[in-house]
Amino acid sequence: MIVIRIAVLFMLITNLQTWAQENTQTVQKELPAIKTEQPPTIDGVLNDVCWQDAPKATGFTDERTEKPAENQSVGRVVYTDTAIYVGLHLYDDMPDKIVARQTKDQTRFQGEDWVSFSLDPFHTHQFSDRNFFMANPLGTKFAHLATGRAEKSEWIGLWRVAAQIVENGWIVEMEIPWQMLDYPNTTKPVRMGINVDRFRQRTGERSWWCNLGVNEFRENDGHWIDVLPPPRKRELKVLPYLIGGISEIETDESESKYTARAGADIRYEVTPQLRLIGTANPDFDNIEQAVEGIDFSYGERYVPDRRPFFSEGGNVYRLGRLFHSRRITDMDGGLKLFGKLAKNTSVGTLGTYHRNNQNAILQVSQSLTATSNISAAFLSHHHRDTGVNNVGSLSGDVRYGKFSGRSRFVQSWDSKSDGRDGFVNVVYNGSLFQHALTAFFVDSDFVDRLGYYPFTGYRSVNLASYFVNEWREGFFRRASASIQSQISNTYEGEVFRRALNVSSLILTHSDYALAAGWRGGQFEEFSDSVFSIGFRARASDRFNNVGITYNWGEQAGETIHRISGNLNLRAYGFTAGLSSQIQWHFERRYQQILTLTYDFSPALSLGSRLIWQVEGINIYFALRRSGYVGTDFFIILGDPNALKFKQRLIAKVIRSF
Repeated sequence: MIVIRIAVLFMLITNLQTWAQENTQTVQKELPAIKTEQPPTIDGVLNDVCWQDAPKATGFTDERTEKPAENQSVGRVVYTDTAIYVGLHLYDDMPDKIVARQTKDQTRFQGEDWVSFSLDPFHTHQFSDRNFFMANPLGTKFAHLATGRAEKSEWIGLWRVAAQIVENGWIVEMEIPWQMLDYPNTTKPVRMGINVDRFRQRTGERSWWCNLGVNEFRENDGHWIDVLPPPRKRELKVLPYLIGGISEIETDESESKYTARAGADIRYEVTPQLRLIGTANPDFDNIEQAVEGIDFSYGERYVPDRRPFFSEGGNVYRLGRLFHSRRITDMDGGLKLFGKLAKNTSVGTLGTYHRNNQNAILQVSQSLTATSNISAAFLSHHHRDTGVNNVGSLSGDVRYGKFSGRSRFVQSWDSKSDGRDGFVNVVYNGSLFQHALTAFFVDSDFVDRLGYYPFTGYRSVNLASYFVNEWREGFFRRASASIQSQISNTYEGEVFRRALNVSSLILTHSDYALAAGWRGGQFEEFSDSVFSIGFRARASDRFNNVGITYNWGEQAGETIHRISGNLNLRAYGFTAGLSSQIQWHFERRYQQILTLTYDFSPALSLGSRLIWQVEGINIYFALRRSGYVGTDFFIILGDPNALKFKQRLIAKVIRSF
């Protein structure tokens, strides 16, 4: 039976691959590659000699209206044997209303003007091969590298940006070293995917040199032709850390415990496209993790993982719910090997070791066309108490025009039982409407100890429809609505879940947002009906905003009321944020999260976070110098992830070599 399912899945993916090949779009918009002997000075002024003869990327298009952008942009690209240089003039007829707020590098821009230069060196049109480099009018920069990279500047790569607002818009210059990129090892000129997109906060317009549309169909990227990248130099980088401190042990008699420990991360380029990441004695205790909410849930809540070791190369491991890295709590050391074996073949491996448990992951992905790929994965978990748990997966996805499909079959082998999991998903990706149909099953004896599976033993059919539209002028800026339904039964034919969710959002050009929704249905023997309404002012401004949401109704057989609010303020170097939730359900629960930061500079800051909830009050303070070139250090009072305040003082120093 398993062999038949795998064969059917492979035939489906193969047929969809053929359809995709026949309908892959080709774009004629090209930019010749120009090599220069006189690279520009990165100063935000486009008066360098190399820019005068460089070909221009012009004719930007609004992704929503598909008409020429209201204010155009002009891009130029040249390169040397050491770096790629990008010059951008972003015209704006109201430069005094350009919005620029973010001053910290490697923080995604939100609610402000920005521009992005993207590069697909292998010309596969896959997101996993896409690099993009963003900047705002202040010269703040953000880099997304294809495989994913930890946040230390020396590991990301030392690229430079200069920007300035001028009388007819704003200008950006970028210097992107080849050494920070993965690219083909070739002695002949090649073609690379290239694009530029820009966002204007005042109007909400996002425009592209080669318009990918609101769904970002990446096969429509432009081409950078006849570029000859330099030979790749292999690098070995070491990131050691040293920790020292003192903490109080909770005993009948107050005792102090002194801490001294060291560890290191390494990064080595096995080949120009294959990287090895290693960690020894990693420090997870002092990384501020996301906080689990208090909103009612029938099953386990999902909480993301912020630990750098697991984010490094994260774009290669596209495993979804098969792998939830927070399952790995104890770890003495780990290794990751990821990258490309060939132009269209990617591999990702992960291994962790602890005396009580060991974990291993292997995933191989093959791009079939610009809009389709297939992948296989194997996960293994060994624990001293629970034994061995192995999971194998085969999946594929394809897009044909505006229709896309994805499927996956998973088999688990546990010390006590074997089980299966799988789904088939079909989506229509329209510019205004999206519709999705998903059929899903998971056996009751399916076990994935490294995955996120709150429930097992049911079959489900889900149907969802989404509507989104935007207006560049007038009262309304954006409106969206969705309706999602789910019908799930147990393998015995009993009702598992009947769910219907309806939601809507309106955003105005004056930056007010109003949201309303209802979710209801049945979970096993319980009937649910919960309404919600929310309001936000300065909704797109991440630094200065206020919002409140109220939920009421019935859930799990009990009346529920929940009030949630947030307030964020920034002034004179101080940034403060308050997130508050109070819930009346089976019992009264509350959670207040207050953060306060003072920035001495973009690199140096003093911050604190206070969490007040039923379980207790926790507060910690941290003086940190991080995210920029040079030595990073942290002085931490308290424990960022404890339920209650701990008398603990830790100093940590990190240096890249």
